[in-house]
Amino acid sequence: MVIGAVLFAAIALVSDQTRPTVRLEARDLEQLAAYWEMQTQRPPTRDELASIIQERVDEELMAREAIRLGLDKDDMIIRRRLAQKMAFASEDVSTIPEPSEARLQAFYEANRARYATPARVALRHVYFNQDRTGTTPAVAADEALAKLKAGQSAGGDPALLPLAYADIAVADLARDYGPAFTQAARTAPLGTWVGPVTSPYGVHLIQVQNRLASEALPLAQVRAEVMDAWMAEQRQIKNRAFRQGLRKKYKVEIAGLPQ
Repeated sequence: MVIGAVLFAAIALVSDQTRPTVRLEARDLEQLAAYWEMQTQRPPTRDELASIIQERVDEELMAREAIRLGLDKDDMIIRRRLAQKMAFASEDVSTIPEPSEARLQAFYEANRARYATPARVALRHVYFNQDRTGTTPAVAADEALAKLKAGQSAGGDPALLPLAYADIAVADLARDYGPAFTQAARTAPLGTWVGPVTSPYGVHLIQVQNRLASEALPLAQVRAEVMDAWMAEQRQIKNRAFRQGLRKKYKVEIAGLPQ
């Protein structure tokens, strides 16, 4: 019995010593408390901190047990997350030196259109609903256009979108009204009513009151944006090189592709 008790105690001691250890350092506790404070706008109480620590330990234990059982294998979400973390890690280790002034200027010149102010217009329009009853939208628009050209007033149908724009980007017009309306806004003589012009909503008469052409801003005004874009492009180049290097380290076989 004595020998059995000694053996049992020895086995228990060895088993305890060989168990993997989950250890939370002081910096881990500080991060947990800081994250709690960021979410709740106050530091955690002693009991709350104990609960946070318990949840963190449970999370670590569950994660380790899942890995031990192979639950991380063949899981698309886990694989994608690991790939994202690897991409971030590769960016962190890839130091990108700041470009010279000449190189930044060359990058700006090659991408000047990105840093141009958008073309803008001021206009008003008269709208005729495509679902209106009575006179068709096209006929009503023709009648209204004749009145407007004669210097008379003419009304249309109620519209959800504004009937006048003091300053709107041409790209926003294209998004809201479509290509025909936008083309008329680009080309109509200033101060002249033109139409009828169709849009997804119906028919319009348009009077453009002012235009501002797109204008490229000098590098000095957009230097920060150009620098960010250059750095992003360099990161993409380094990431592509990193992935190409990985392909040289692994043999890739794809089975089942159609011949």
